[in-house]
Amino acid sequence: MPKHFLMCRPDYFTVEYAINPWMHPEAGADRERAIRQWEGLKSAYEELGHQVSLIDPIEGLPDMVFAANGALVVGGRVYGARFAYPQRAAEGPAYLRWFAERGYPTMEPSHVNEGEGDFLTLDEVILAGTGFRTDVVAHQEAQEYLGRPVVSLTLVDPRYYHLDTALFPLDGHNVAYYPEAFSPGSLAVLRRMFPDAVVATAEDAAVLGLNAVSDGTNVVINAEATNLQLELKRRGYEVIPVDLSELRKAGGGPKCCTLEIRGRTDMITSAELIEVSERRSAHNYHPLPVVIREAEGAWVTDVEGKRYLDCLSGYSSLNFGHRHPKIIEAAREQLDRLTLTSRAFYHDQFAQFCAGLGDLTGKDMILPMNTGAEAVETAIKVARKWGYDVKGVEPGKANIIVMENNFHGRTTTIISFSTDPEAHDGFGPYTPGFKIVPYGSADAVRQAIDPETVAVLVEPIQGEAGVLVPPDGYLTELREICSAEGVLLIADEIQSGLGRTGHTFACDHEGVVPDIYVLGKALGGGVVPVSAIAADRDVLGVIHPGQHGSTFGGNPLACAVANAVIEILNTGEFQARAAKLGEVLHGRLRELVGHGSIVEVRGRGLWAGVDIHPDVGTGREVSKALLKRGVLAKDTHGSTIRLAPPIVVTEDDLHWAVDQLVDAVYELQSR
Repeated sequence: MPKHFLMCRPDYFTVEYAINPWMHPEAGADRERAIRQWEGLKSAYEELGHQVSLIDPIEGLPDMVFAANGALVVGGRVYGARFAYPQRAAEGPAYLRWFAERGYPTMEPSHVNEGEGDFLTLDEVILAGTGFRTDVVAHQEAQEYLGRPVVSLTLVDPRYYHLDTALFPLDGHNVAYYPEAFSPGSLAVLRRMFPDAVVATAEDAAVLGLNAVSDGTNVVINAEATNLQLELKRRGYEVIPVDLSELRKAGGGPKCCTLEIRGRTDMITSAELIEVSERRSAHNYHPLPVVIREAEGAWVTDVEGKRYLDCLSGYSSLNFGHRHPKIIEAAREQLDRLTLTSRAFYHDQFAQFCAGLGDLTGKDMILPMNTGAEAVETAIKVARKWGYDVKGVEPGKANIIVMENNFHGRTTTIISFSTDPEAHDGFGPYTPGFKIVPYGSADAVRQAIDPETVAVLVEPIQGEAGVLVPPDGYLTELREICSAEGVLLIADEIQSGLGRTGHTFACDHEGVVPDIYVLGKALGGGVVPVSAIAADRDVLGVIHPGQHGSTFGGNPLACAVANAVIEILNTGEFQARAAKLGEVLHGRLRELVGHGSIVEVRGRGLWAGVDIHPDVGTGREVSKALLKRGVLAKDTHGSTIRLAPPIVVTEDDLHWAVDQLVDAVYELQSR
């Protein structure tokens, strides 16, 4: 049966002090070699079908790699560690915090114990060591908390100061052990409890051969414990030898590096969660095979504990990063007070939201909604109403000019003017009233306008189409045409706006101010759906009570979150950061063009579309290759991937992400 292990990569491993007989600081340690050996152990577990979660290493805690000492987990309950030596004292709270953050019941111990170093669990009993590290009183404390009988065993040889250096469970009923490590009374207990135990030689014990991990069928063991391996094979076990000689310089072996998480039935694997999701949800998306559990800043972590650099940012919903402290604080404070009133009443966050977003956009009025598609639908309704009430278009005749390859959402009206067959085909009858012209051609717009045209709807940069940037001057010409013809210019800044491209709005690159801004995604700070349109009174004033609305549009929680977002944007910090880091990103990406794998790179700020040569692979294949390397990106239109990391990303992170792209493409080229 697959097991669930917690491990800690030895990024800070060293031997600088001596707290056990194995440690000799004068001999030093090769950290890179230790990392390679540790990765070999992790791979061995994964190849056997076991789940491995990871806890982040902490600088200054070189022994944190020995995860077994961090806690004891039985029945989904976590009994924490309290270390005997001050050098390791901070590890106990770190491991306990990891479990608490994932919803495990935890107990901070009152007595010294070093987790699974001295507590080894079988089906009906816990064997517990004492004599050098763990206080025997901790055995009683663990028994009371976990509700499992604990059998105390006294260790007498200082080389085998932890129980897991002198004994390991073969399965739920039997063990292997080294007799000379135990007191006479404890040895008698072991012989009575396990008459068929595997008894190790002194030679195998001396290379930490008993610091092994068994799943009942396979035994992962130090490679140098040759006699023990032969005996285990004779007993019918499959033996997987691993080299952890570098970690043994600090007294570590396979078990030291491995904390078993027992009895938590809801901690299932990504594969299991994906299988249920595919079986029980409509297939309106084709996600990459990763299940994200938590996130902070520009990084996310999956259910197995692997970290990824998020280079998609929720299609620009996470411009300010995952769980930005100011935004989360605003949400928490509002959650404690008021979440919903509906627009049947005023609430205390609404005025600040409308005034703040109005000032940010330079517009008189705001009409809040929830999703981006709702905001686009709102802009369409407002434009038509304006056309009838102000421009004098004959009722039912208004038309709006839209662009080829547009993406404004997936409602029935919006897909009616989509040129993407996947979004459009099979959903008719379609809503009339739209004219489609080529993106980037101001002349095409000019020629399409007629007396019944009420608006031109445009993305300043087409995101879903592959981060297509129009020719210089295009937006300026559209502004001039619309002003001259008495037509509203509607800018869909849902993906391109709110700092993504290095300005507050992508229109700002040409100094263009549309008649209507359509906003969403990042306006909700990655916390709640928030969208809105912003326009002057002569446009939005055409909407009267009862003509448009939403139960949740402009709710107190959404407004509180959006107010925090607006305050962040008012500093200009994120716009400047996106511009500066965008130069780094595009500079690196441009270097890759023309070498047979990457055909073209487009974008502005921290937003890039990268076209992959068809001979290399599809955009999805590249995205999956990046996923293996710890980078989350997404394909579009076959051969293009989009890169849009949160603006909190660091320059080093960007360089690393591009390095992974280079490696991913090279791997695909070499197939």
